[in-house]
Amino acid sequence: MSAISSGIGAAAASTADAGGAGFNSLTADDFLTLLIAQLQNQDPTEPVDNAEILNQLATMQGLTSNIELSNTLKKVASSLEKSETDFGQKLSVGASYIGQTVTLDDSTVGVVDRAFLAGDETFVGVNGVDVPISRVVSVNSSQSYIGELVAADIGSGATELGTVRGVVNRDGKEFLVFETVDDSGEVQSSEIDASKVKNVLSLQEIEGKDVQAVTKDGQILSGSAIVVTEGTTGQLFIQGVSIGIDRVVGVGVD
Repeated sequence: MSAISSGIGAAAASTADAGGAGFNSLTADDFLTLLIAQLQNQDPTEPVDNAEILNQLATMQGLTSNIELSNTLKKVASSLEKSETDFGQKLSVGASYIGQTVTLDDSTVGVVDRAFLAGDETFVGVNGVDVPISRVVSVNSSQSYIGELVAADIGSGATELGTVRGVVNRDGKEFLVFETVDDSGEVQSSEIDASKVKNVLSLQEIEGKDVQAVTKDGQILSGSAIVVTEGTTGQLFIQGVSIGIDRVVGVGVD
């Protein structure tokens, strides 16, 4: 073994032992410091061979590259691990909506038929339109419609407003008890499939809109909906008359 190799080995062992972490604690800078110290303290009668110095420098360069590569791979692995976890979670949440009837933030109701990721956001397909999953405000069941004013598909592209009063089971399938009010103020009841519901409307969503309603005595009211909120409840007024949201038969635009 050459003088420089022997000297570096002894100095490195001393440095490692002092730190208590072994050779794994040494860095490229440590080796360079040791090499300079060895050159400064070499035996003048036996100078270090140039080839030996170059060999030591090449070793340190290789060590530095390996350390940098190792650190880079650790960062990449950590990033991929987190990314895959987020990806899996987001995709799992989106997939859980498939086949579910949901309500969006604009009151639209529809069945989710697909889910996918675009960038960092999860999207679901509702009624042929891809929307961010953040726009889903509720996942509906038949029971969740009870007491709600809804717009239901009655065929030929037409919709009708009515209130869901309950749920009945027919041959293992659930149907909504759908009550509407005719022009004379009489309540008409029918049963509809929950898939026919296209919108769920609240007092806040019809406030300020042109609304038509029929009172229990058959009086037809038409005008801008005014909602007076008291605590957690609200009261609907049309033409100054207080009326229940379940008597609303039509909602126009602002």
